[in-house]
Amino acid sequence: MDLIPVTPENVERFAAFRMEIASEELRSYYNTIDLPAALLRQGTEFFYEDRAGQITAAISLTRSPHRDRSIVVMISADTREKAPQDLTNIICKILSDEKGHTAEQDTIYKIFEDEEAPLIGKDLEAIGFERIVGNYRYVRAPGPPRPGEFPYAERARKRGYETLIIDDAYVAAHPDIFETLADLLNRAFLNWASVTKTTAEHIRSHYDKDANDILITKLGDEVASTMFCSFLGKEVLSPKYASLRKHWGSGASDLMSQHLAQYVADRWNVPIIGYADATNAASWKALERFGLTRDQEISYWGRRIPAGSTFQL
Repeated sequence: MDLIPVTPENVERFAAFRMEIASEELRSYYNTIDLPAALLRQGTEFFYEDRAGQITAAISLTRSPHRDRSIVVMISADTREKAPQDLTNIICKILSDEKGHTAEQDTIYKIFEDEEAPLIGKDLEAIGFERIVGNYRYVRAPGPPRPGEFPYAERARKRGYETLIIDDAYVAAHPDIFETLADLLNRAFLNWASVTKTTAEHIRSHYDKDANDILITKLGDEVASTMFCSFLGKEVLSPKYASLRKHWGSGASDLMSQHLAQYVADRWNVPIIGYADATNAASWKALERFGLTRDQEISYWGRRIPAGSTFQL
């Protein structure tokens, strides 16, 4: 059984499979993006198929440098049936291809699982993996900004920051806005292995979907920060906030998030959800400052292979 990469020739078929097997929340998110284009842009998607040529499993597999100079290998698998033993066997099959590889740098393996598709923990523990909390999920109850939330928003206003939601009139007046945002995002997430480098075209495609909005904070003519959000039907997902380093501590994030809370309350009055890396305390503390409450810990299975060591199962 060979691992088949997703290509322009098979991406439509693969995207349909991804959509079919996705959770309700993920499927709602997929509807806010150009899924085939996103899959090709990521360059991390593979699949298995049976003898009849039908896709049986979707695989994500990346090998990226981390900001601490280690290499991070991230793996996840999903199937239509979501049988724990089958999923675990797929992961072990992928890992078997790593067997005998000598790490030139510290290498961290991260295996991700979904609530609907758990793995067999004892099987992973038997080959040296341990469960580690990777992300926190946060939710904000519906409603406009409340007393005590966004405490530094006024600081930003006094310093001259302003926020706005990009619309067609703004794009017409600032035709380079998508290039500006791509540069801002790529600089902000330069050292995050889990974040794929973006492009102006990708941001434009996000903007063009009716379910999506892009907020920005400006100081004079400079775009200081940005935030994306997507209406998923029952909730609004705000997956990404990015700021230029020189604007850290300005209160701009509070101001923009306050704007988002008011906008969501006025337009849909649904919960806002967001995710934060468990190791990024600044990120999840900011979400708590904005009135979001942690409602879930999302774990992965991890194993570190020191530089010079050989990966064995």
